[in-house]
Amino acid sequence: MVRGNNHRSAGSRTDADDGSGIVSRRRFLTLQSMVVAGAATGTAAADSHTGAESGDGIRNTVSLDLSERTEDEVSDQLFGRLCEHYESGTIYPGVYSEHVKNNSFYPRTWSEDDYFGPKTRFDPESIARHENVPFPWEPVDNSGVSFEQREGGVAAVDTTNYQRVSLEDARGGISQKIVLPDFRTLGYDLSFSVRGDGLESVTAAITTLDGETLATADVDVTDDWTRHELALELSEASGDQYVAGSVANVDTPYGEYVLEFTAEGSGHVDLDWITLGADDAINGKFNPSTVELMREQNTTWLKWPGGNFTSQYNWRDGIGPLDERPMRFNHAWGGVNPNYFGIDEYLELCEIADLTPRLTIGWWDNPGEWASERQILPEDAADWVEYCNGSTETEMGALRAENGHPEPYDVKHWEVGNEVWGPWQRGHTADPSEYASGSEERIGFNEYYDAMMAVDDSITVLADGMDPGYDEAETPDPDEWNGTLFEESGDRIDGLDLHRYNWGIEDQEARDAWFDENDADAIDYNEVLVMFPTQFGVLMDDLSAEAADAGIEDFRINVGEYGLFPSVNEGDPYPGPETMPGGSYIAGMLNSFIRQSETVVEASQTWVPVRMFPPEFTEAPPDPNPLAPAGSVFGLYSAVFETNAEWHAVDTEIDGDGRDIPDTGPRIDPMEDVPYVDAAAMQNKRGKELCVFLTNRNLREHGEVTIDLPEKYAGKSVAITRHRATASERPLPHDFQDSWEEPDVYAVDTAIESVDRDGSLTLEVGPASVVRLLVDNDHGRPATIGDDGVWSGLNGNECDRRPRK
Repeated sequence: MVRGNNHRSAGSRTDADDGSGIVSRRRFLTLQSMVVAGAATGTAAADSHTGAESGDGIRNTVSLDLSERTEDEVSDQLFGRLCEHYESGTIYPGVYSEHVKNNSFYPRTWSEDDYFGPKTRFDPESIARHENVPFPWEPVDNSGVSFEQREGGVAAVDTTNYQRVSLEDARGGISQKIVLPDFRTLGYDLSFSVRGDGLESVTAAITTLDGETLATADVDVTDDWTRHELALELSEASGDQYVAGSVANVDTPYGEYVLEFTAEGSGHVDLDWITLGADDAINGKFNPSTVELMREQNTTWLKWPGGNFTSQYNWRDGIGPLDERPMRFNHAWGGVNPNYFGIDEYLELCEIADLTPRLTIGWWDNPGEWASERQILPEDAADWVEYCNGSTETEMGALRAENGHPEPYDVKHWEVGNEVWGPWQRGHTADPSEYASGSEERIGFNEYYDAMMAVDDSITVLADGMDPGYDEAETPDPDEWNGTLFEESGDRIDGLDLHRYNWGIEDQEARDAWFDENDADAIDYNEVLVMFPTQFGVLMDDLSAEAADAGIEDFRINVGEYGLFPSVNEGDPYPGPETMPGGSYIAGMLNSFIRQSETVVEASQTWVPVRMFPPEFTEAPPDPNPLAPAGSVFGLYSAVFETNAEWHAVDTEIDGDGRDIPDTGPRIDPMEDVPYVDAAAMQNKRGKELCVFLTNRNLREHGEVTIDLPEKYAGKSVAITRHRATASERPLPHDFQDSWEEPDVYAVDTAIESVDRDGSLTLEVGPASVVRLLVDNDHGRPATIGDDGVWSGLNGNECDRRPRK
């Protein structure tokens, strides 16, 4: 992830920075200047940009030239996801089925301003505190009960304590508020270690927030540590529904519960390494809703260990027996990572969900002593490649076999560094030469590349590039950065990984000045943001040309992270991924990737709700609703690549109504006459079936779009799938998807129509609508209809939601 709103001076010290001197960081989607309650629409000025009278709609023409078709196929790797250890349920339980926080009693205590401490999904103020019970655990105490954190324990070596509860003729213990997927299962697997003196048993229970017991079991207590593994079945769902979200509070299908451990009598009991997973977890590990959703939306690859977290991650922390893996403080996003989801688990997930693995090596060769265990040197990177790809005759391959996987994983896609040019990143540098070739203090990309290739020269290793449109304080010039990489790394450049975010104008005073200067309103501002992908395509074309001029052969671009998460005025519409304008933005980015598919061969959305998890109690995590428009639009596009067809991009020209894009914040430059309608087209290898994607980015008016098809398609049938906003008001309200069971801010329509005899097809396309057309010319019908991209997991088919009390 990228630069944040929250700044500290280089000399400041907090528990969060540990003396590292990090200048700034983005807390997980902290949109401080945005207060959105749902369907606020703002005031719309008359639209002077459309070339049509307001209310008459806009008109655009999309023309295709089949003689201009790419030689290379459009890559299905445009449909990746970012998988990062945000402390928001993204990994636990979003990917790995673990519902307990701070499993091994990490001793750091929580304070109101300590963003980096252990986390909870509940209001921190609702958590009872005790100085000897680590957050978010709570004391269950009465007179005669005392608590103590003691060093040692049975798991998470060197980093945690265990919890002692002492009783004097009393009942007491510890508890934690948790969120469970009771819409899917009432069965849960609980494991914990216990020992004690003077007490016969400990009671483990799952209760409602009001204390009603729904599942319980007693275990014997001895003076030696004993590991207990229990199957708990809830008698019924709690009836307490979890409501949360960053930009709008939404009802989730998850239920709220309390996990409790208590004893009664006189003596003491020790507790350690407490885990709780759903009994329907795949292979006992993976969230089945997440796996199902990634499969249904045809996700093709998974980037891991992610963004900012990458720079502090040492892969050795996540291998071997779980009880021997250290818990690590997450200095990027807060919270504690128990390392249950490591490299072997990640690659197992990729196999289960049919994903191409893509690993990022952290570039932090010079951490301070406080983080020495996070260091990643070229030899560490080489060992990681060998662990994944080496034979059992190698040292690391033998270690992999010892950990249960004798066969090599054969991971082909690697990167070195994540946003290493940004001051929010651990181990960052503003000197492109230092990253490329190294310096007296640092080891450069070239040495990492050589070490990794010496192990396996069949792999692809991408360097950490910069978005050419990046223009913010305290960061290098992107042209200088990329140009230096081309010059100094030369033949080692297999390609660049770069990221693109649109934050809009983050300062409200500057935003208001933009409105005055451009005689614009909130809808104009949103349209400019949603129409940016046209400009991004130009930037990618320019970067490809720069690489060619530098003699870089077979240059490839991975847009490893992208998203639209802008700041808006209070009460103004927010065009984020939860809304149809946000879905239109995603369509525009995918269109630009298809048009530039000879070099843009991989891309990964950020914070798209592809994982089923409840957000934490904080302003930061995104709403994880799997039916949000950005995810469904993603599925609409990616479904086409589930067929056996090999698609090639076709030259597309768009004429008609549009608007100018003014200078908007640090990442959107002026651009004239940008059409409201954006489109991309592909033809299959046989030269038969044609696929066209388009979206109307005008947020006030419907669009009449005429697609001029080649003569060979005249009279042929067309499968048309429309994602359209359900709201009838104009300008378009930016409603947030609320239901987890069916779309409620958009509808999906499908129809079979015919191309006119003159080879044209005219459609009406509503504001922010996204349309997919599949045109056939030899079967009398479209050869591929595919699915509509909408996930069906909670609509009564795959995952029946259990009734609540």
